[in-house]
Amino acid sequence: MSLNMNAEQSTKHAHWSLFSRFVVTVVMCFAVIQVGIGLVLVYHLDREDKKLMRSLGAEYQRILTFESDDKFEHVVINNPHRLIENAISVTRIDLDGRNQLVSGAEIALDNIDLAHYQLPLRYWYNLFSETPYLSVKLSGESNEYWLVLNVNNRMALLYQQWLWMAITLGVLCCLVSCIVWRLIRTTLLPLHSLAKGLDQASTWSIDAMPMFEPQDTAVANKNLGVLNQSVNQVLVQLKSTIISMGNTLDAIAHDLRTPLSRIVLTTEKSLLSTAKDNNLKLEMQSALSDCAESAQQASQMLNTLMKINDEVIGQHKLEMQSIDLKVFIEHIISWYEELAEDAEISISTAGLETCFVTTEPNRLTQIMVNLIDNSFKYSEANSQITLHCGLKDNGYAFIEVIDTGIGIDKEHHALIFTRLYRVDPSRTKAGYGLGLPLVKVMLETLQGRINVSSESGKGSCFTVYLPVKNVYKAE
Repeated sequence: MSLNMNAEQSTKHAHWSLFSRFVVTVVMCFAVIQVGIGLVLVYHLDREDKKLMRSLGAEYQRILTFESDDKFEHVVINNPHRLIENAISVTRIDLDGRNQLVSGAEIALDNIDLAHYQLPLRYWYNLFSETPYLSVKLSGESNEYWLVLNVNNRMALLYQQWLWMAITLGVLCCLVSCIVWRLIRTTLLPLHSLAKGLDQASTWSIDAMPMFEPQDTAVANKNLGVLNQSVNQVLVQLKSTIISMGNTLDAIAHDLRTPLSRIVLTTEKSLLSTAKDNNLKLEMQSALSDCAESAQQASQMLNTLMKINDEVIGQHKLEMQSIDLKVFIEHIISWYEELAEDAEISISTAGLETCFVTTEPNRLTQIMVNLIDNSFKYSEANSQITLHCGLKDNGYAFIEVIDTGIGIDKEHHALIFTRLYRVDPSRTKAGYGLGLPLVKVMLETLQGRINVSSESGKGSCFTVYLPVKNVYKAE
């Protein structure tokens, strides 16, 4: 199964797979039954033919034994109806060994060894591999007669009978398949509804989170319909937990924002005031500067945490637009020209290819700014930052931000996307450990992903992938 298959497609695939397996089973059973019926019919036909030939052979042999050859020929010539109806012929062996028809059905018996088809030597399964004849030898006073049954005509009637049975059984199988299809569809209907809702989960907001209800209310409380109720209960608890977390975060933000704002305003006011004692004034200025800087950092950290939380719960709607990645990235890089010149870091955009992507520019801008800021932060002078963009063979759009900075050890690759985690425990570089987690949750909102490839001392490469369904090449 394809990894790009969504939940609704998966349930429909399971629906068809289950039904197709049932159909294959029915077809196999149908084939086995038809073969069995055919074998039984052939075996029964062989028994009836042998019974008929024994009866006629005994009757005609009595005439030959107690009467005469002429009497026997007179009887069979004047009463041919029974022989013709059963495709039986009576032949006489001439002096030259040829079969001469006396009465009954006309059968081409030239170059046929009638002794090979006598009753004791012919088994029922020989009808499938040999010329279907049955023969009985009759001994007269001066002539040799053979009673020969041609099974071909009777096999044709048998085939018609078998074919009508096959058609009847086939119609019955089709009817049963339709009924089973309906039963499977009714049974899996709640699961289809649940899968469809799960596929739409990425577009939900916490306030508009729907409940899963089967389309057919008759099955709402039966079979898999109970699954919807269980998922609804989990969603209610999840919604309650998210709302509680949001309320808690709002309360923290409300309680901290006011005093932080007061600290900032007070320190700014104090820094602008005058003092008689120059030393006291310098100390106060230094302390208040540190206080203001710490307050601003705490406020910025709080705002970033709130932004991450909003992304996780889908607080803000997407406003998708079609953009050219090359033009978009070149515009962002223009913001860093002076910074790159001051830091003596070169930026290469030669690897940018024209590629149109339907995405949200605001979120993508924040993603790119975070990645490029990190590249500047952890790169030394005379190093280079390289950017690539284009389409992968699998249809995904990609953006690469490559630097030749200090790099990241492999054991930290998964941890750098968790909140407040920093590779540098001494905090020699400014930051809060929230930039990459924000990038990750924003990409999840855009249905994308991010990979990192890095080694300590060898630089880093962050690759952003955007989903194929929102990507198309420029003409």
